[in-house]
Amino acid sequence: MEKDIALSQEDAKSKERSRKKDKKKNRIWINLLIFLVSASVWSAVVYYGYTYAKNYIDVSIKNVQQENAVNIQDLSEKIELLSKEINNLKNRIENTDDTISNSTAVQERIDQKLKDLDGQLKTLEKSLKILQEAPNGQN
Repeated sequence: MEKDIALSQEDAKSKERSRKKDKKKNRIWINLLIFLVSASVWSAVVYYGYTYAKNYIDVSIKNVQQENAVNIQDLSEKIELLSKEINNLKNRIENTDDTISNSTAVQERIDQKLKDLDGQLKTLEKSLKILQEAPNGQN
């Protein structure tokens, strides 16, 4: 009888140990599951943050490129107009060379006007060059 009691106590102890092991296994699985879910959520947040930022940057770059294209077109038109005006002035000077050569005051005003127009042309050419050298930055 004492043997039966001792065996039943051993069975109870082994069942107790078995339950503790099962609880420990369950706790490990729950902790592992929590870690995996946390890592998945974090990964999803990082991925969507990256794609949002990349999209925002791409749209910004395209907007800047469109603005630059419009500015380059405007500068090209202004340079063309200035070139035509300079050519017209040169033609007028050549056609009226005899008359103008007699009056130094008129000659000085025309020279000053040509210098001013030439300066504006150089400024516009520099602006055009800067806009053309701007990075395109497409991915």
